[in-house]
Amino acid sequence: MKLLLAPALPLDPALPLPNGVIAPSNDIDPRTLDLTGIDRIDLNFPKFTDGRAFSQAFLLRRRLHFKGELRAVGEVLIDQLKQLQRTGFDSAQLRADQNLEAAQRQLGYFSDFYQGDAVTTAPRFARVATQAPTGSTTNTNTNAIALYAKKSTTFEQKVQQTITFLQESVANYPSLIQASSLSAEDMVLTHLIEQAGHATPLFVLETGRLHPETLALLASLKATMGERLQVLHPNTVAAQTFDQEHGPNAMRQSQALRKACCAIRKLEPLERALAGKNAWLTGLRREQSGHRAEVPLVDESEKATTGRIKLNPLAAWTWSDIWYYIDQHKVPYNVLHDQFYPSIGCEPCTRAISVGEDFRSGRWWWEDAGAKECGLHTTAQ
Repeated sequence: MKLLLAPALPLDPALPLPNGVIAPSNDIDPRTLDLTGIDRIDLNFPKFTDGRAFSQAFLLRRRLHFKGELRAVGEVLIDQLKQLQRTGFDSAQLRADQNLEAAQRQLGYFSDFYQGDAVTTAPRFARVATQAPTGSTTNTNTNAIALYAKKSTTFEQKVQQTITFLQESVANYPSLIQASSLSAEDMVLTHLIEQAGHATPLFVLETGRLHPETLALLASLKATMGERLQVLHPNTVAAQTFDQEHGPNAMRQSQALRKACCAIRKLEPLERALAGKNAWLTGLRREQSGHRAEVPLVDESEKATTGRIKLNPLAAWTWSDIWYYIDQHKVPYNVLHDQFYPSIGCEPCTRAISVGEDFRSGRWWWEDAGAKECGLHTTAQ
């Protein structure tokens, strides 16, 4: 797919387009258009949640056999590029604030899609019962394992490479520690560390706003890991003062307040957890979102300011890899994953996703779809 930089100013719909180009309204049925002499059609995405242009592209390609260029314009996200390819688009005009070269690289990182459509009916996150994967150790066919676990052709190679990487990391960084949000990825990473023959310590940020299901998993993990697991809480005075001044759901009033809440409940405890450490392990994966699509195995972007290295052993793992590993090794996981929560944070800021939504759309869903991050992780460019 060809990616284009956005113009310095937004396209003015009142201005005429070049000869042979039309830009139909999202409400127009493409079957009503006269395509004679038309070489390019621009289909608009007025906002990231409006996907009518996908349907228009399908009609133009499959029903009307349009052979010219289909260009996506408007609020086009990097996360949508794979879907744009699948529905017939030739090019996408990115916003001026998006990096063209980074987007082109990231397009190659996404090996799968989240949406179900007329081209491929099964979405990545289906709300239907499916057959359990071959060799599965589970008897139910409606949980996350049955929905997502699938052995990739390079699965064993990834496991061995990850174990080797972890063994080398322990040798190279004596104060190494794992940051765990108790996500499916982090639970797999904890198990892999043990498979590597080490008892690397880990910490969990108990923000005071976690789901009951997350707290139940935390209690279970604490019972088995003992002092190896450290649980950090936000500063009580700071958290209470924030709630008193802005209310318990201040995060929905503005992005600034949401980030301020994250800073109190996550970032400050994180700094305490990482004090004196020269490296930390995370469960970040490139496939999680466009913002994370270039997550490196070894991230040195914060070394100059903190002296720490961030290690992301699961960077190349897919969602299917994660769940196949969980199934094969009976790794415990948050039961919210069975309820279509692929990404789980604080309770007020997390919801289940629907068919067709991307991986992190359930996080801070009331905000713009840009970078769905709290500040714990940034992507090196």
